[in-house]
Amino acid sequence: NGDAEGGVHEGAVAALLDTCGAMAAWAESGIGPYRASTVSLQSESLAPAPDEDLVAYGRCTHRDGDMFWADVDITVASTSNLIGRGTVLYRIVTA
Repeated sequence: NGDAEGGVHEGAVAALLDTCGAMAAWAESGIGPYRASTVSLQSESLAPAPDEDLVAYGRCTHRDGDMFWADVDITVASTSNLIGRGTVLYRIVTA
């Protein structure tokens, strides 16, 4: 998903951040008949994302009932340069 300069579009980076934060929350909740959604997403772009593979690292930092906070770092796979970071607030409830 490219931008005008030939890099990865910021929206695609934000989608990666959201997905990684959600997966960190799911890792904490375990398997079950759940429904979930992103409540809030805070994204910070630190550098342009080159048209290369990106890697997202997420960790659940806090849980309060059905609410999960996850911090996410996004790096360039080939260099490990940090190009973005953010926090995802995710809610997982019993279906």
